[in-house]
Parts: sequence; structure tokens; C-alpha cells
Amino acid sequence: MTSSATPAASAGAPFDNASVAARLLELPFVENARALTVSTSGGEFAGFKATPARPDPRLGDALLLHGWPEYASCWEKTAGLLLEQGMSVFAYDQRGYSPGARPESVDEYTMPHLVADLDEISRSVGLGRFHLVGHDWGGMVAWHYAANHPERLLTNTVVSTPHPIAHAKQVQADPDQYERMEYMRAIQDHPDGVARTLLRNNAERLIALYAGDVPDDMAASYAARLSEPGAMDSVLKYYQAADGRARLSSTPVIVPTTFVWGSEDIAFPRATAELTVEYVEGPYRFVPLEGASHWLPESHPAEIAREAIAVAREHSSS
Repeated sequence: MTSSATPAASAGAPFDNASVAARLLELPFVENARALTVSTSGGEFAGFKATPARPDPRLGDALLLHGWPEYASCWEKTAGLLLEQGMSVFAYDQRGYSPGARPESVDEYTMPHLVADLDEISRSVGLGRFHLVGHDWGGMVAWHYAANHPERLLTNTVVSTPHPIAHAKQVQADPDQYERMEYMRAIQDHPDGVARTLLRNNAERLIALYAGDVPDDMAASYAARLSEPGAMDSVLKYYQAADGRARLSSTPVIVPTTFVWGSEDIAFPRATAELTVEYVEGPYRFVPLEGASHWLPESHPAEIAREAIAVAREHSSS
């Protein structure tokens, strides 16, 4: 599998769903790619969908779920690589990120709502059983979705985010993991102040979070979209809602699962990543990427696509 399937966007190129779809459509092995809006009970969600010219019937469909502070466009290169192998792809901007699904109440950003979004949206775009790939908050949703809707999934590829119980235990037991969650506590205590700080001076602090691992033009696109009125306030509510106010089971995970983690992840140390194995009952593979950061969709799309394709092929008859 190569890492050059998706053409590089020029400096300053937009990274909205329509632009991503247009670039995917330029690839010789893509039959169709388009931006779309999915209307659900939770609002209207923006996304993109693409199909390969030569689908591999063993692979089927992949749903790609982004994290914070990113958009569905973070998956552009991964999507191109999956399409090259014959897998269809669909990705959407989660609630808070999609302007048409931006509720005001913090209670509307709890895990039950995020999982319900995924279930309703995947059905609305015609997906049967599918391969789920989630990063960061998308990875957290993936763990919970796999536990609550295993009948919908063929495989589960989680990127960067350890299992939520492993993470919670390490926050209590490991000073390193506790200290790495200081940003989350700051958001919960002072969301308005965090939002102002991240967006001040043309979102200088926000862009600094990516530490150079997100291409400059893509980081600028994230910053511009999160600077729109109400956007940053909304996406910070994920953290405000993660205070135990509404829980959803994250076990058992019986779906074939791959966990891809970067050794230099700023949020999750190795001890937490390695503890995840204790909370997966189905086939499981842990893939540490040495020297890689938290921002794997943007910096290591080839590795993510490789692992998603490998687990899909291994369990294509399950």
C-alpha cells in the first residue's frame, strides 16, 4: 500500500467536505465522491462519501469518525488509501462541528447522544454492517459503539484513544496520565476562557496544539472553521459533558478491534495504551507507532489504512 494515493492540496486549499470530495474524485480509482448533508433527529450533519471504481466485495464500507479539534477532512488521505484498496468510505463532521447540529445544552453532548448520532447517520446513508475507524473523540465513540451495537460492525479500528475504562483507571493510578488530563479539567472549569485563549491572535494557541504534525494548510482550515461563531464553544462541550452526567457501557467489546497508538501521544502514555487489552474480549491487535504523535490521521494515514484493511480482510467472513 502506498502513501501517495491522495493528491496533495495546494497551500491555502480549502478542507471542507466538498473540496475533499472533489480531490478524491480526481483519483483514477474513485468512481464517485460527493459532499452530502444527512438529516437526523439530532440535526443536519455535513460529510463526504466516496466509492471505488473497483470495489472489493470482501471489504465493504468504512465509516471514519474524527476527533477534537479536527473535522472529517482529517481523513482525506486515509480515505484515498482505503478507496485504492476497494473499500468505500463515509465520514461526517460530528455534532458541534456541523453547523446544522450544534445544540446549546451541554447535556446534548454526552456519549449516548454521540453514539446515537453514529447509529442514525450510518443507517441514513445506507450502511449495513461496516468497518468503523475513529480517532480521539471519534475513537471514544467507537469504543462505546462497539460495545452497544456490535451487530452493526464488521471491525473496529481505534486511533490514539485507549479504552475508556483503562483511561479512567490510569487517571486515578498514574500521576503521568493524571497530569496529561489537565487540559480537560481546565476546559470543564473554564470553558469560555479556554475558548478565548485558543482563538486569540488568529487561533495561535489552537494551531500550536498540532505541533507541526498537521499540515499548515489543514491546521489553518481547522482554525478558521472553529473560529466561526459558536463552533469552539460547542466542541468544548464534549469535555464539559464528560463529567459523569450520562454514562453508556463500554464493555464488552467483542468486535475484532485494532488499536493504533503513537508513542509520543501527548494525551495518552504507553501504560494506558497497553492496559486497553484487558477490556477487549474479541480479536485484538495493538499497533504502537514509535515516534508518532497524537495526530495520526494527518501524519500517519498509510499506517491507519494498512491496519484497517488488514483487520477487514482477516475478518471478512465473520
